[in-house]
Amino acid sequence: MSVHIESPLGFTADFPEHTQVLHDSTAGPNSEQYALLGGVLVTVIKDDTSVQDAPQANGWAHLMSGFYLEDRGGTLLAEGELHLPGKSAYAVVVGYDDDGGPAKVAATVGVWESERFIGVVVIWPYLNPEAEPRLDMLREIGAAISVG
Repeated sequence: MSVHIESPLGFTADFPEHTQVLHDSTAGPNSEQYALLGGVLVTVIKDDTSVQDAPQANGWAHLMSGFYLEDRGGTLLAEGELHLPGKSAYAVVVGYDDDGGPAKVAATVGVWESERFIGVVVIWPYLNPEAEPRLDMLREIGAAISVG
């Protein structure tokens, strides 16, 4: 069983059962947020006016990761293409300390599909060096979102 989402932002998603739709996105206009089990926060951002092709989607992922790398003093854990069928999805994954709280991981992902762009930011609690950066989980989230 999954939670099917048809967003007015122009995407659909099939997230795992028990996904919570957060009705007030803290990411601002043209964004939606979802809470998945395990403390995973998924933010989907419509930013298709500044991204016109797959290379720009990759650049978007790098640009957005700067917040976690520079402002949060994070460390680059991984970056590259997620190899999702039918779409280009490039991720930059950063580990960072959350203002004195537990360490977290943030992945900024530029998704290009059907000549359309959607940005995805996924944040989750850092487990340990052997578990991170949990690219399989990131691929599942990326595959669950379709830009139509």
